[in-house]
Amino acid sequence: MKIAVGGLVHETNTFNARRTELESFRTGSGLTVSGSAVLKHFANTRTVVGGFIAAASEYGYDLEPTHYAQAGFDTGLVSQHAFAHLERELLDAISSSRPDGVLLNLHGAMVTERYDDPEAEILRKTREIVGEDVPIVVVFDMHGNVSELWLEHSDAIIGFKTAPHTDEYERGLEGGKVISHMLKGVLKPTMAIRKPPILIGGGLMTVVDQPLTMVKSPMYRMVSLARRMEQDECVVNVTVAAGFGHADVPRAGLGIVVTTNNDQTLAEEKASELEKLAWSIKEDFLPNRVLVSLDTGMKEALAAKECPVVLADEGDNAAGGGPADGTYILNELKNAGWPDAALIIRDPEAVREAVKAGISEEVSLAVGGKSDELHGRPVEIRGTISVLSDGTFTDPRQKIVIKMGNTAVVHCGATDLVLTEHTAQQASVAPFLSVGINPSIKRIMVVKSAHAFRREYERFAKLILEVDTPGITSPNLSRFTYRKVRRPIYPLDPM
Repeated sequence: MKIAVGGLVHETNTFNARRTELESFRTGSGLTVSGSAVLKHFANTRTVVGGFIAAASEYGYDLEPTHYAQAGFDTGLVSQHAFAHLERELLDAISSSRPDGVLLNLHGAMVTERYDDPEAEILRKTREIVGEDVPIVVVFDMHGNVSELWLEHSDAIIGFKTAPHTDEYERGLEGGKVISHMLKGVLKPTMAIRKPPILIGGGLMTVVDQPLTMVKSPMYRMVSLARRMEQDECVVNVTVAAGFGHADVPRAGLGIVVTTNNDQTLAEEKASELEKLAWSIKEDFLPNRVLVSLDTGMKEALAAKECPVVLADEGDNAAGGGPADGTYILNELKNAGWPDAALIIRDPEAVREAVKAGISEEVSLAVGGKSDELHGRPVEIRGTISVLSDGTFTDPRQKIVIKMGNTAVVHCGATDLVLTEHTAQQASVAPFLSVGINPSIKRIMVVKSAHAFRREYERFAKLILEVDTPGITSPNLSRFTYRKVRRPIYPLDPM
């Protein structure tokens, strides 16, 4: 059995005015690899494709690596030029491989200048290439906006079950198992989908097995039911996709996909049961259940008797399309006299000035707030450069190389301000550790992250406050003007 493996990944925040061009897939946190380089890059990593690779040995199939591309985090709509180029690279490679099956890693929330549902386009064209008898299995992100069209052009759809995402590798393994069993004739997938009209903002869909999170997350209840459903031997997979509410497209919102072994009735029943649960707990997805104001967050952090306190900058989530240069919390730290704190700001211009000045030099810089006025104005800072680096390190969990670009740490009072050339996703402590900052011993840690940070920070944080800052990743969806999303939809409309 020869299985083609590839992917095209971008989580598109349509409220970000900066286009995603080919360069975003090739520099910084972007990645583009083809052929054998796909296997070389992902082998022994805790990623979806790493799971595909591991499954080849476990389930006895040969790999045909095709093309994989992933863009950075701080851009909006994918330009049609970039999408057409990358799609063609992927499809041509699949066609040339003449596979017995296809395993695809798609994010699920990509939006291009032309297509509101580009993943459906990829699947449709892949089906045209390989024909009806070749199985196509998709593994996608929990934040994907799954659509009915996906079911028309694929045989099985498997979504992450955790947020922060800790099960990418396991879902890749599962995808390999499913396609292997299909080719061996022991599995005939039948799928059912439900799209209840519920739009969820970032930071409101956490699913990790830790007490601080379980109390707050309605998604935990849904995923727990999905896992119980999978104990039925006739049920192959149950996916609850929270969706990506910052993509203004018709398919945006909660999605439920149930896959059974040749039992459409059972798939429909399970999907309807989950849809009923979603509707019954829809009010638990409202942002006021978790957010605090900027003023309240700073006062509580400064008054806390036990540390560290984590302040999550919800309006500028670096992994959700935020520019990562928002300055609201930075300005509050300055007003508080630069307490013992640490945070990361993307600012290539400030980094260049710091590198030019050199280690141990004192600098005056205008930091952040350069992408737009929505995320705050530049903040004038004065401090000493304590660290300069190339910003390259290996993520200890996924075992992949991260590139923040040129990086400088400026010590302002007791605050460590990390300036990066490229956007640094702040889901883990690794970006801070890479420049000598230990988050577990700081008084205040600021992360530009919606919920992904919880995987690691909940292990040592004494208090976590999700701060309602302005910005294009705010969980408060009423702040945005939607033109394409299906209506009526909760909570934008009374339902």
